[in-house]
Amino acid sequence: MARYYFDLKNGTTQRDHAGLEFGSDAEAIARAYAMADEARMRPASHHSHERHICIIHEDGHEVTRVPVDVTASKASTPRFKKLP
Repeated sequence: MARYYFDLKNGTTQRDHAGLEFGSDAEAIARAYAMADEARMRPASHHSHERHICIIHEDGHEVTRVPVDVTASKASTPRFKKLP
């Protein structure tokens, strides 16, 4: 198990000082997507900046960034075309 920290960045950084333990990067990333869904419901403090959750592994490396504002991200683009 490793501890992962989930910092919210949107022009400023809201640091996660507690973190959560997960068995893999994939589990931490799944949690970050759930957190992004929750954060999407709250208004942004800096509207000129894209919001994202930055996942930091306990060893200090950045695992990935998960967009909060999906409309500003390519993550909202469908990956598959539905066949007729």
